[in-house]
Amino acid sequence: MNQGDLPIYTVRGAPPRPMPTEGPRHSLWRGPVILVAVMIGWMLFTLLLAAFAAPAGVDQAVPIELGRNVTVTPADGWTSAADVWEAGPNAVSLKRAGAVVVFAAEAYDGTAEELLAFELDDLKGQFDSFRALPAAESSIAGDLPGLTVLFSGTADSSRLEGELAAATYGGTGVVMLAVAPAGQLPRVQADLDTMLETLVVPR
Repeated sequence: MNQGDLPIYTVRGAPPRPMPTEGPRHSLWRGPVILVAVMIGWMLFTLLLAAFAAPAGVDQAVPIELGRNVTVTPADGWTSAADVWEAGPNAVSLKRAGAVVVFAAEAYDGTAEELLAFELDDLKGQFDSFRALPAAESSIAGDLPGLTVLFSGTADSSRLEGELAAATYGGTGVVMLAVAPAGQLPRVQADLDTMLETLVVPR
């Protein structure tokens, strides 16, 4: 990533974030930059709950193209979260039932383990407290080996929970990050599993 690159999305109303110092990990993957801002605080969910009254912008069952020709098909009931998360050309944000999910795909030369660890390191910094279960093996895009982590934590005195998934193949890194108020993630878990399973990653 060049110093002049912008994050793939920003949270509206959030103060500008300083760009990360150039380094070998950042040069491999912009994904961590797109996901770091997710936990800015409970303000994000306040904005989302206000936005739920006016869902917009996702034609269900129509695949959405991310970077590297990777596509994701929204599950029934999911709508665009672009009014609160400005996803760039290599990512999309969706919302349903108090949960928000971001899918992103970019060029990446490392392993799924490295990508997941990098994402977790950035995510931890957004919480006052953070707990993550051990990574579990999973299948993404049908038969692509991936890793998934469930986590919880406190941000601005509010309890949040989420799921982070990562996979790599042929120089492409794919990440999913879902976040919801505590107790809400199980309501959409089946949808998240379906969207991960039906991701299309060119082989």
